[in-house]
Amino acid sequence: MKKLINLFLLFTLIISLSGCSNPNKQETTINDILTQKKTDASKTQITVLIKHAFSINAFEKAVEEKFPDIDIVQVGNYTTAMNPNEYVARLKNDDLTDIVMTWPLSFGKEYWDDRLLDLSSLPFTTKYNLSMLDSIAEDGKLYYLPGPAQIRGLVYNKTLFEENGWVVPTNYNDFITLCKTIEASGIRAIQLGFENAEVLDTAFVGFGYGSSFVTPKDMQWIQNYQNGNGNFLDHFGTAMQTFQDMVDAGIWQKEDLEIDYSEREKIFFDRKSAMIEDSVLMARSGYKIAGSKDEFALMPFFNPGGEGNDWARLYMVCYIGLNKHLAEPQNKTKYNQVLKIMEYISTPEGQEALSADTGAMYSSLKSVEPPSVPETQDIVNALSHGRYAIFPELAKVQSTLREGLAGIINGTLTIEQVGEMVDTANKSNDAATITEESLGTATETFSLIETGNFITDTMRKNIDSEIALFLDGGKDGAYNNKGVTAKLYAGEITKSDIQRIMPDFKYGEKGEIWKVTMTGENLLNTLEYAIPVDNNQTGWFYYFSGLKMNYDPTNEPGSRIKTISLDDGTKIDPTKIYSLAVTENSVPEEYIITSYKTGVILGDLLAEEIQKLETISPANDNRFTFK
Repeated sequence: MKKLINLFLLFTLIISLSGCSNPNKQETTINDILTQKKTDASKTQITVLIKHAFSINAFEKAVEEKFPDIDIVQVGNYTTAMNPNEYVARLKNDDLTDIVMTWPLSFGKEYWDDRLLDLSSLPFTTKYNLSMLDSIAEDGKLYYLPGPAQIRGLVYNKTLFEENGWVVPTNYNDFITLCKTIEASGIRAIQLGFENAEVLDTAFVGFGYGSSFVTPKDMQWIQNYQNGNGNFLDHFGTAMQTFQDMVDAGIWQKEDLEIDYSEREKIFFDRKSAMIEDSVLMARSGYKIAGSKDEFALMPFFNPGGEGNDWARLYMVCYIGLNKHLAEPQNKTKYNQVLKIMEYISTPEGQEALSADTGAMYSSLKSVEPPSVPETQDIVNALSHGRYAIFPELAKVQSTLREGLAGIINGTLTIEQVGEMVDTANKSNDAATITEESLGTATETFSLIETGNFITDTMRKNIDSEIALFLDGGKDGAYNNKGVTAKLYAGEITKSDIQRIMPDFKYGEKGEIWKVTMTGENLLNTLEYAIPVDNNQTGWFYYFSGLKMNYDPTNEPGSRIKTISLDDGTKIDPTKIYSLAVTENSVPEEYIITSYKTGVILGDLLAEEIQKLETISPANDNRFTFK
């Protein structure tokens, strides 16, 4: 019998797994740390899968205050490049939490009916905008509730604007003039980070929404086009010309194609650009990210056509579903508690709590006014007049359109050539199916710890070191971009699986392996305290190779290690110097004696190791145990 993740133990989570795709598979019991909090066995623990870049810390606090018999445990989905493959893998392998928060919506549809509850008959669904529910229903069933949407626009440096006498425009022509003025000052007007190709959609739709997407007639044309009818430029010619005009004005430049999403943040907070596209959360994050003391705010996207053609973007940060196994008789108590949470989410109070960590959000509930906070004063006019939208995609041709838009920026393609490319892709009957080459096979599903063991064993063996360390991705709503949050599942392993188990590296990091040395004393300090993140001194914890350790993650750093030795049982000598394989910037710099950058990228090394071994299995050596 398949069971839900059960968190009734203090910190060691016993996860019962059985393969829904293979009913003859035997259940296995594996231990993982999913929380570092001390938990109360009298409370019902509810696990929540948290999507990438969405914090629910305030929501967790609000739920636990409102329902004292509930304990929320956050499980992070923080894999590389905001990878939706991790969520699909969880669906496929029946490895979901109690409550699922995901984005984007469409991935893994083939598993929804077997894995998720149909919510359509539950009473709280009547509180949502019907048009929103209709847009996400599938064959008459409702597998998700729409969460609140992030309000996004052009985040601008308010302090920089005031210093230079720049004024927030009210129409497209004034916006273009402003951009040219900023460019003439030596500062980039806007930097979106087009190396992440999906951001090209933002530039195209944001400034072309009013001409191509806004009316029911527009949406009907797009539907017909996606069914293979019509020519792209007949409808999108004006939007394409707007994009070309912005290239000609120097607003979009070739160098933008080499800037990724994290680099554009650094450029922006270093005052080298005046605007980016993002949300109130980013407008409030300047000091946290880069130490910037400037003030930031949002303005809308301006479209050609004079006044009243400004648009705010609604960005769905999550959709909320429920694990289908909640409805099984043995889970009745938990099911009733989860329904209380869903009822709470479906109130203005719950929506506010769900939005609290993310800045201004637009509720999917009926009759809820759009938020007005200081950062949104320049965009509130568009919101109050209903000029806001979720930016759509042209599913069949979106990748081709992105290629074409990049070609226009590069100067290698014309509008007419892009139109022909998109029409050809739209009229193609070829299924866009990509079959990934298998790197090897996992004989059984790995736990997170066993995945960490495999990673560190591979590092240690190939870098010729005594010990290897690799961070966990974080717990309890505090996640880093240097550790693992996903695991390997039984069956074929592809490059997508390697991406899944890699962190979402930031700020130019790629997961390069370093060989470092440190004393035994500082090795112990590293394992006790790890690296602080966002001034959080409680630290993370490491998976390892070459050691054996009994550990209490619920204790304060400094008293978490109960017993430790090298893997042969030898005690760690505080004065001896040990060699370690680690990923870049993942251990405290002050403890490192020597450091050698190997040039080896961890993801590449793992792929090569699996190809070489052909078949891999969990180590099952009991190296990492808990008290």
